[in-house]
Amino acid sequence: MIEELAGSAAIAALVSLVVCRIQMRAGPVDAADETHKAHTRPTPTSGGIGIALGYTAGLVAMAQLFTPTDLLNRQAEALISLASVFAFTFLLIGFIDDTRPIGPRFKFLMFALLSIGASITMGIVDALPIGDGETLKLGLSLGLLGTALWVFVLVNCVNFMDGANGLAMGSMAVGLIALSAIGYTNGSNTVLAMTLCAAAALVGFLVWNFPNGKIFAGDSGALFAGAIAAIASLIAIARADLSPFIPPILFMPLLADALLTLAWRVRHRRKLLVGHQEHLYQIAIRAGWSHARISLLYWGLMAICGALGFALAQSPDTGAPAIALAAVAGLSLAVSIFVRKYARTHGMS
Repeated sequence: MIEELAGSAAIAALVSLVVCRIQMRAGPVDAADETHKAHTRPTPTSGGIGIALGYTAGLVAMAQLFTPTDLLNRQAEALISLASVFAFTFLLIGFIDDTRPIGPRFKFLMFALLSIGASITMGIVDALPIGDGETLKLGLSLGLLGTALWVFVLVNCVNFMDGANGLAMGSMAVGLIALSAIGYTNGSNTVLAMTLCAAAALVGFLVWNFPNGKIFAGDSGALFAGAIAAIASLIAIARADLSPFIPPILFMPLLADALLTLAWRVRHRRKLLVGHQEHLYQIAIRAGWSHARISLLYWGLMAICGALGFALAQSPDTGAPAIALAAVAGLSLAVSIFVRKYARTHGMS
């Protein structure tokens, strides 16, 4: 089984690498024409096309290398296909936005509708485990709202954080690897297949993107990666008995930077639909850190969160994930406050 999984991942990475190379010659270009952008020269974008095709190639390889009873039965294949439809729709919106910018209100509406659709289809989280076998019942309406919000928030946070070479896509690769390990140990081959192929495809893209930024993922890649992670998380919760508190832990470094920056901008009455340079990673860039150094820091933080999430997924204590999430979120808040105070006193904000 390990050999077949490795072969499928290798195919996903190779196809992504090759398609991204083609995109570097024939794809759309992201002009360095806005102050919030970190690059200074026009750069090929929509590397997300390569990521998505690599992901698809990996899944096709799995279907050929494994018999239906070995890994994916017909029901699992249908579920992956349906999940991929939502992810590819996010990708399509991103690709259009990469080539001909779409208004933020229209994107907000489309993302909201897709998030609701994915939640209803993949499984609404209507109860939260609080320990000792007890659960907090949310009800259908509140459960749908919370589940859709998870998809909407993660997809957008990945997109917001895609501003330094390798940061967002490398971080997503680490998070998806952790989620694939959870799928493997918890018996969800659907989650394993989706996340392993997506992570491998991201690695293929990173060959060109990190550290020199020869191609960007674009909105298409960021939205696609975020959608795969969010939807695979829902499948893991519904079919692998994963605590709903664990997926936010896996992706906390990206979520914390994006959401706490959003809260900071709301507090300071900044325009929310205007590009800016106020994320923590952007402060680090102004402090003189290289893209590579920042990305490696985030990858390391993602690896720590991934290891924590994996350990919690194996623990019989159903109350531990909620406590761990609160602790990680609190630590993230403390770090954010410290960095912003430091930046303000040193003239970097």
